[in-house]
Amino acid sequence: MLKMANIELIRKLHFKEGRSIRQIAKDLRIARQTIRKALNTNEIPTYKRTKTTSSPIIDPVKPTIINWLIQDEMAPQKQRHSAAQIHRRLVEEYGFKGGESTVRRFVREYKLQQNKTSNSSIPLEFDPGEFAQFDWGEVTVILSGVSTKVMLFCMRLLYSRKIFVKVFPHQRQEALFQGHADAFDYFEGVPKVIIYDNMKTAVKKVLEGTKREEQEAFIQFRSHYLFDAQFCAPAKGNEKGQVEKLVQIARSQFLVPVPQISDLKELNDYLEEKCDRYEGTYVPRTKETVGERFIQEKELLLPVLSTHPCARKIKASVNSLSLVTFETNFYSVPTRYAGHKEVQIYAYVQQIEVVINGECIASHERSYNKQEEVFNVDHYLDELERKPRSIQHARPLRKAVLPSIYQEFHQKTLATFGHGKEFIKVLKLHREFSIETVEKAVGNCILEKLYTADSVKHFLYIMTQPTTMKPAPLHYELNQSIKVEPPSFQAYDKLLEKGRYVH
Repeated sequence: MLKMANIELIRKLHFKEGRSIRQIAKDLRIARQTIRKALNTNEIPTYKRTKTTSSPIIDPVKPTIINWLIQDEMAPQKQRHSAAQIHRRLVEEYGFKGGESTVRRFVREYKLQQNKTSNSSIPLEFDPGEFAQFDWGEVTVILSGVSTKVMLFCMRLLYSRKIFVKVFPHQRQEALFQGHADAFDYFEGVPKVIIYDNMKTAVKKVLEGTKREEQEAFIQFRSHYLFDAQFCAPAKGNEKGQVEKLVQIARSQFLVPVPQISDLKELNDYLEEKCDRYEGTYVPRTKETVGERFIQEKELLLPVLSTHPCARKIKASVNSLSLVTFETNFYSVPTRYAGHKEVQIYAYVQQIEVVINGECIASHERSYNKQEEVFNVDHYLDELERKPRSIQHARPLRKAVLPSIYQEFHQKTLATFGHGKEFIKVLKLHREFSIETVEKAVGNCILEKLYTADSVKHFLYIMTQPTTMKPAPLHYELNQSIKVEPPSFQAYDKLLEKGRYVH
């Protein structure tokens, strides 16, 4: 192969001195074909391999790798082999001795040969406060000893790369709204535009081009915070690549090894700490950290005017058992609303509220079990007072977690009066006093052998009015019978003598 100096000499001899190709070939003892190539180009010569070299380490497993990559084309996008996974499988299943870089090189070359279109990307730059990206990711945690799948809410500001990550038990609309509200509070502002994929909780129908028919509730939420929404083209997750990368970071850096937690709040506190620490990360291709850029960006975010109710609203009715149904579960309301046909359920991530004409009539912790009845025993106390014979078999009362001393008091009232009205009256005292205070008062009554609601009220008065002089203890002779003499009607009989009034 000629060097550049040889090419220069040939070109000078031919073009400057006028020597012929034959003469130059004779003088320099170089083939005329080589002389012609030198005269037709002025490029630095490079070596070109004419035959492919063998790779004894990877050649035997190339068909296996190609077969796996072909099978990946039918697999979900997020469950396809990476080069690292291919290398691990080769080592475990075939005893492969080569390095991971060798596999990476072959996989890269194979994919380049298969791709008919360019994979090039355009470098993008965003103004502060303008854009954010959002996406969900699925992760597994050990929740109270049970392997549980939870959803990872991820939002990222595109200028500063500031991140917000939080886990939810699902990705329904109420979780979407709550995640946004929490992210805006964390950022202390709202980005002007947020980029989404075409999730059903926000998009009702994908129209032509970039147009979307959005869910009414999502439009209401968006209009409250005054941000705009942009949606990716279908199956084009790369259009929100920064948040896609954030999902990977959260999985691999924040949640490895698999967290073992007692509740989701514990994990979310940990994730918020990770988001804080991420501010020390440098923004790619800059000398600024995420935290430094976020100081600039925070000033240009939209203000958080107020918090929007992060609930999904569902119409429902109350049945004769004073229960409303939501997602296979049943929640109680006060018995005076039994049979009401028009109520609204506000489904929050952790809470259920039942609303009539704008008034919340019942609130419960949300259950994610199936076919579960969630009672508030107070909802049934008025009806139980009217129907005391139902007390022993009332399911809300049986399921209520009451102190054991209450059961003792209940049994004593049954033995004394033959009914449980006094017990129901005691339970109604919880509307005015804490359960701890009432429990202490009930305990005092049992010690004094006073089994009436008025006795409990007496002790409550003593405990809640410490500056008042303590009244003398009450003593009731409950076992002593009271004798009532029958009245005498003789004076009235005299008035009726002879049918006239007698003086």
